[in-house]
Amino acid sequence: MCGFAGIIQWNSPADKPAISDATLNTVDQLLAHRGPDGAGRWRDPHNPACVLLHRRLSIVDLVGGAQPMGNEDQSVQVVFNGEIYNHRDLRSQLKHSGHTFASDHSDTEVLVHGWEQWNSAMPEKLTGMFAFAVWDARSRTLLLARDRMGQKPLFYQSADNVLYFASTLPALLAIGAKAVISTRSVAGYLAHGYLPPPFTIYENIFQLSPGECLTARQDHLHRQYYWQPAPPVPNAPAPGRADISAVISAAVASQMHADVPMACFLSGGIDSTIIAGLMQRHAAKIGLDPINTISIGFAEAAFDETTFAQIAARQIGSQHHTFQVNAGADVMETLQWLMGYTLGQPFADSSILPTYYLANCARMVAPCAISGDGGDELFGGYDRYRALKLITESPRLSQLLAAAGMLVNPQSRARRFHAATQQTAWPLQYAALTRLFSPADIHTLLPELAEDDVLLAWPTTPDKSSDAARCAMQLDQRHYLPGDVLWKVDSASMANALEVRSPFLDHHVTTCANAIPTAELLNYRSGKLALKKSFPDVLPSAISRRSKQGFGLPIGQWFRQQLRAPLHDLLISKTGFFQSTQSQKFLQNLLQEHQQSHRDHTHRLFACLMLELWHQR
Repeated sequence: MCGFAGIIQWNSPADKPAISDATLNTVDQLLAHRGPDGAGRWRDPHNPACVLLHRRLSIVDLVGGAQPMGNEDQSVQVVFNGEIYNHRDLRSQLKHSGHTFASDHSDTEVLVHGWEQWNSAMPEKLTGMFAFAVWDARSRTLLLARDRMGQKPLFYQSADNVLYFASTLPALLAIGAKAVISTRSVAGYLAHGYLPPPFTIYENIFQLSPGECLTARQDHLHRQYYWQPAPPVPNAPAPGRADISAVISAAVASQMHADVPMACFLSGGIDSTIIAGLMQRHAAKIGLDPINTISIGFAEAAFDETTFAQIAARQIGSQHHTFQVNAGADVMETLQWLMGYTLGQPFADSSILPTYYLANCARMVAPCAISGDGGDELFGGYDRYRALKLITESPRLSQLLAAAGMLVNPQSRARRFHAATQQTAWPLQYAALTRLFSPADIHTLLPELAEDDVLLAWPTTPDKSSDAARCAMQLDQRHYLPGDVLWKVDSASMANALEVRSPFLDHHVTTCANAIPTAELLNYRSGKLALKKSFPDVLPSAISRRSKQGFGLPIGQWFRQQLRAPLHDLLISKTGFFQSTQSQKFLQNLLQEHQQSHRDHTHRLFACLMLELWHQR
């Protein structure tokens, strides 16, 4: 798990490097939090304008895994972020084909020789989480690739015969990429709270999409998908409980190989309890000590899940660590640091804060942790899937429930449900359930935009499938999961030099989950039915029966108390992002309604706060 950056300039004069050592030092500092265990640089001796830079977090092959890593004659160089879980099998195949390895068991070196053997077909042979760059000086070819589900980020820009790439946006800008703000992306961010791949907040900077690779040569740039999650095949045999249990157990076992201590996040929810239980089962099977599980608690009881985490830990038999966090002490400073060093663009998911604090505490126990990320998107865990199922299958009942909900509690969830029932196509219904700002609100904030610009990265016509809930899950796997959840986890964990692995995101698990009929995943009352039925011996009944609880903090309460003044000063500013009279009036009204508890605008205000923090940078 690491961070890297690079610049490839074709036809550069040999005596005029494209980038100075001073600039590389700046880039190195911006990536240092991702890799405190080592630093490396490589310049192409035949083209000094081709430069690779790497910061290392040592997890596998602590002695032999330094990067950039080359082949025998140094003509092929690799920088890599992530883990290749099947690297032992691939190493064996490559040795059989005649390749000689210099390291003992580095997964990075598999990429070096894998490029020599398979070229651009290599990514599809990998099982893991990864973003990497391979530079072949002989053919003057660059390969960039990102893992199938988008666990590891990779940003790039191609301009003026130069290709820039980096693990983070701040590093990409520091290495020389030129940024032009995209107002359309700002609108998409305000609508959804994140920027899904391939978009960024800049119109001329992109992120590689999950399951995508990019091959670059002079005057040639080719992007292609080597993998995408597939929807269920009609009338195909559905995976049974034993199949589901086996594929997830295998994924957990494959991700428990490391040369450093490991731990497991344990919130007391279904996903993390299953993963921790399978980890403990595998550890006992191979004769290891009880695993370390980690949870964090907060003073605010409504946001504290440590009781459920302790119930799960007792049943699992893990060595459990509970940390109490004073999360409200340095909120603005933490957000500003994250924006400047890891995020580099606005991000509206406030759970990045507790994720950051969890990673900070976990790093005290181990440099590598395993999580339950991906369970909701794969196994139907979100309430919005069930809401969409109800709206599309029982429109009259859903309209009656929406009207009653608006009478009883006209807050954000009821308003979203009511708005969704007024739409006729599932993409628009789902957008109404999930969006932060409506198209009308965005036009108030950004009056120069055309209406279509607020639908960034969303389908505008119904899918042919009649299963709207399943279509929404597929949409989230391609957009929300990499654009929000996984980017949040990567940013928050790597800010603390912590590697986080996610067995649910093994592509074998994804393929299995996507083959399960929707009716076996969720109904109107509950989700994750298949998971609960597949692991009855792992899940305590108190956890199996409990309602889903988001991982959050009392941000809305803080906006009425200790953060009230700084929030107002940021949003109502003559030098802020929204300076027009109508924008200022709209934001003033949001603040007033929230502070007087007339409406809960927590998510909207946090989105605007993060936009302003980015704008300040």
